[in-house]
Amino acid sequence: MRRGICKLSVVPMRKEASHESELVSELLFNDIYEITEENEEWLKIRCLYDLYEGWIRKLQHCEIDENEFNGYLNKEKFIINSPVALYNNKTLSFGSKIFEKTESSILLRKNFDSRIMVESAIKLLDTPYRWGGKSVMGIDCSAFVQLCAKVAGFKLPRDASQQVNHGMTINFISEIQAGDIAFFENENRRITHVGILLSNDKIIHASGKVRIDTFDQTGIFNKENKRHTHILSTIKRLK
Repeated sequence: MRRGICKLSVVPMRKEASHESELVSELLFNDIYEITEENEEWLKIRCLYDLYEGWIRKLQHCEIDENEFNGYLNKEKFIINSPVALYNNKTLSFGSKIFEKTESSILLRKNFDSRIMVESAIKLLDTPYRWGGKSVMGIDCSAFVQLCAKVAGFKLPRDASQQVNHGMTINFISEIQAGDIAFFENENRRITHVGILLSNDKIIHASGKVRIDTFDQTGIFNKENKRHTHILSTIKRLK
C-alpha cells in the first residue's frame, strides 16, 4: 500500500479527479493518507484520521515509505489550537498536527474534555462557511465539530450522518451540558446539520459562518430571520 503525508497547509480533496469537481474535504498539514487509485494527474486517497476518501492532485502529493509511516505513527503529536499559526514558514490552520510543542499547540489528548471543545468552538467564531472545507479559510458544519472534538480529545468521523452514531443520547433539554452536540434533520429525517451546544439555549455552528444562535426544543432559531432554520433530531454527549 502506497502512502503519503500532507506537507502543505491545506490540500483539497475532490469527489472526482477534476478541478471542477465538488470539494468533499481537505487534508491538513501532516495528515497521512493511503493511495487507493490513480491516473496521470490525480490520486484517489483515504485520509487515515477519519477514513474519508477523495481525489488530490499528484503535484500536491508527498510519498512516504513504511519506515517513515511507522515513525510518524509513533511520534508524539501536538494539535494547533489557535485559528492560525506560523510554523516553519507555513501558515497552519486550526486542528493541524505537528510533532513538537509550540506556543500555538497542545498535546493530542487521549481523554475528551468538553471545556476544551467549547473553547475551541469559540476560537473559530466568524470563520466563513464552505462546503467540504476544513480550515479557517472556510469550514462546513461537520468539519467544525470534528476539529473541535479532535482538539478536545475525541475522534469523530467526517460527516454529521456518521457523527450522530457516537456518544450518549441526551433526552431532555434541561440535561444539556456545554459541549454536547446537537444534530438536525431534513424533511426526510436525514441528518444534515450539526452544532455544539454552549448551554441549553445557545448553539455555535457553521451556517453561512461559524455563529452563535438561539437553541430550543424545536431546533435552531435565527433571530435575524425570525424563524427556525434547522429542526432538532437528537443530542449526544461525548465521553
